[in-house]
Amino acid sequence: MATPADLYAAILADPDDLDLRRRYADAIEATDPERAELIHLYLANAYGTRESVYLHRRIRPRLADPVSHLLNRWQLRNGLIESVTMTARTFIDHGPEVWAHHPVRHLVLVDAAGLMPRIAEIACLDRLVALDLSGNPIGDDGLAALVDSPHLRRLRWLGLSGCGIGQTGAEALAASQNLPALRYVDLSDNLVEVTAQGHGEHIDGSPVWVEMPPLGQELIERYGPLPWLDIQWGWKLYSTALWEEV
Repeated sequence: MATPADLYAAILADPDDLDLRRRYADAIEATDPERAELIHLYLANAYGTRESVYLHRRIRPRLADPVSHLLNRWQLRNGLIESVTMTARTFIDHGPEVWAHHPVRHLVLVDAAGLMPRIAEIACLDRLVALDLSGNPIGDDGLAALVDSPHLRRLRWLGLSGCGIGQTGAEALAASQNLPALRYVDLSDNLVEVTAQGHGEHIDGSPVWVEMPPLGQELIERYGPLPWLDIQWGWKLYSTALWEEV
């Protein structure tokens, strides 16, 4: 019979298998009933009730242990910590340590400018489905270093808003062969417009029309139909697709 440690190791290896989380919650019922209950509430889509919010508040201080001191922020998804915010330097120095304790799928990095070549080398990137670098002035060179990484083959969502990206960086992203799963890129507030843009607004908040900027169309013609350059994303107008949605 699998022990709680065996089940948790299996979760880290396969974060998509929610049945493993149910079994893990059952296995810790006797030793940690509150954490087991919280996992079950998330899996049953019952989180948000008054009781569940109080439960979360009671046990939150210990949920990120033993690596809470390495995290700026963290969020639960499906009952476990899947989203973390870290400084880039902490990720470089301690990323594998965090990954050994939590099934991280979404990473938000701060203070990453000038560190992209080092970041791109970190093997634990290979578990991510979403990486958010928004607000970091990494520029074209930083993006080129990132997309040269061999550890991003599961990445579906990439946040690059306000990163100082120009035409050279956009082309490096389109030309990369290291991002086969990439479906969505937030390139808002950069030096060039690349992805589909919505214009006008109907009463329901939807755009009146959507068009692909010339640079985006040029990249499609040069590199073929890329999912993150699909015009569908322009229909979101003023909102950004959440990483869980992509």
